Amino acid sequence: MPSRHPDPSVLRLIVSVSVLEPAIHFYRDVLGLELRDRRGEFACLLTRDNVEVMLHERSTTPSDTSVAVGFAVDDLIAIVEAWKTEGGIVVDEPMWRPWGETMAVIRDVDGHLVCLSAR
Repeated sequence: MPSRHPDPSVLRLIVSVSVLEPAIHFYRDVLGLELRDRRGEFACLLTRDNVEVMLHERSTTPSDTSVAVGFAVDDLIAIVEAWKTEGGIVVDEPMWRPWGETMAVIRDVDGHLVCLSAR
């Protein structure tokens, strides 16, 4: 059995995107992440707690059985409504979940599932 490394932390989330600019718009302007760097086919954004969300422009195939990124947000309903106004897809409207949070599920510009939880 491999030895367990104590206290791992999340360094970055890497999201494959088909076109970088619309993805930057979604993660920066809709969700409110800070754009830290952009170089070639990569853009690095930061969450409030300094987790990197790296967007990598490359071929992508979204799947509902893949990993979904979850973000805690301050104004869940306003973000979901703004995304709908832009034509974004809402899979699950904001609602109270049995595990104790209000959450919505939307799709980013590439169709990846993104879970949003009220902070």
